[in-house]
Amino acid sequence: MDRILPSEGSDVGSSPTGHTFFSFVLKFKIKIMGSNKSAAINTGEDFKKVKDLRGREKNIIDDIYRETGFEIGELIWSSDYFGSGVVGAVTYRGKYKNKKAVLKIQGAKPAISEVEMIESFEKQNKSKLIRTPKIFWRKKWNDKSQYEAIIMEEIWGNKIVEEGKISGKENIKEFFDIYREYRDKCIRKPWLGKEKNKEKIGEMIEKAWQLSLKIKPESPFRRGSNKELASTAASLLEKTWGETEKEFVHGHLSVNDIKKQGSEVIIFSNLFWKWKYPFYDAVFGYHWQIYSLHKIAGIGPELIEEQRNLWLEEIYKLGDRKLIGAALLERAIAGLLLDSFAYIDSNNPVAGYLVEATRAEVKRLIKELE
Repeated sequence: MDRILPSEGSDVGSSPTGHTFFSFVLKFKIKIMGSNKSAAINTGEDFKKVKDLRGREKNIIDDIYRETGFEIGELIWSSDYFGSGVVGAVTYRGKYKNKKAVLKIQGAKPAISEVEMIESFEKQNKSKLIRTPKIFWRKKWNDKSQYEAIIMEEIWGNKIVEEGKISGKENIKEFFDIYREYRDKCIRKPWLGKEKNKEKIGEMIEKAWQLSLKIKPESPFRRGSNKELASTAASLLEKTWGETEKEFVHGHLSVNDIKKQGSEVIIFSNLFWKWKYPFYDAVFGYHWQIYSLHKIAGIGPELIEEQRNLWLEEIYKLGDRKLIGAALLERAIAGLLLDSFAYIDSNNPVAGYLVEATRAEVKRLIKELE
């Protein structure tokens, strides 16, 4: 279940499905800062168009060195788009003008530049605790070079919660304390316009299903009944949300995307600010953290469920239980169709359990929302 990009000074990527179930297939029309500039965001479509960095990475790094003098260090991360083997982005440690820095190279054309996102965030951010990484240098995407590059400060801080490790109750509580600060003081004025154009539920289910077939065609855990259950759940979501307004939020708030450095908290994955239904940002980290527990040798169902309950206890404290349930169900649909099996080795001892637990969670949430 590798992330597309690392948390260490990273903002360019996402988790394997670092977008909602619906954004597998929805196209968002965006206006930036009230201007006429717009772009369509569709991560699945971006995957089809990505210019694979394999075979051209060295030449790109050489070009950046000649232009900036960036001294390349160790590779932090090499992305793997949807588990396909296609390298969509890479991140390196290094030095820039004698400062520790991080170089990020993006091989898929970003709909909106990460730098624009960070600058827009900082213009309206009122938090004295939370900030984004500082940008030292950038090279905008152009169709000839087929990449975007950014040099930013290296963040040396620690994560509140570690992916693939057992989380303590206090760690999870601190994660959500920071979440509340971000919601209260970091999103005062949205800098992207609301989305337009929606596809039908049936089309969205089918496209997500086809994506799962492409990523892991031989999975022993795929069931046709999952597709039917997902359709039932998605129809209930439409009814539950009704006329509920979407909110402008951080669309990739995983445990890897929040770090404490001294008295500050640094927030990453800033390419993914977007409009989502309420509490999407609250459940995103929980969703991936539970699946990441498969990395713990010897872990069993009982400990997985203990962790799930600790997360849910804090999440349900945030507000409207019905809307929280809808956000959890949206993520569970993604898990049912793809996440619960596509990024976990089928031979892992808890692989089958995580799939069945996802089915059970979908059923629980359907019952609660009906």
